[in-house]
Amino acid sequence: MNSAVIIKFEADAIAAQDDILPQFNAYMQQSAHSPSFVHDKEGYFRLSYDEKAGISSAGVMELGKFLQTSGFTVTAIRSASAGESVLATEVKYEKSGKEGSVVLSTVRIY
Repeated sequence: MNSAVIIKFEADAIAAQDDILPQFNAYMQQSAHSPSFVHDKEGYFRLSYDEKAGISSAGVMELGKFLQTSGFTVTAIRSASAGESVLATEVKYEKSGKEGSVVLSTVRIY
């Protein structure tokens, strides 16, 4: 069964300079037609996910597809914290010798 989740996307300073968030937003609008809200270094995306695959996989899968098709290399994926007792996933990437990272956290499940 497919459900929906709201994912918060937070870009570090390098990712913000690389305009990762606006690029990811454009990618999501074209590929998934995902409702979104984007401001500065933060964005919120509504994504479908397969309950068998898990909630956190939705954002990581979409971000990974975007990075791969945009010429970035994913260098690490690890657990992270996105505030007080909020579990998140950090995705580190590299392109042209520059490294950046994005933190994805689940805001709401429905």
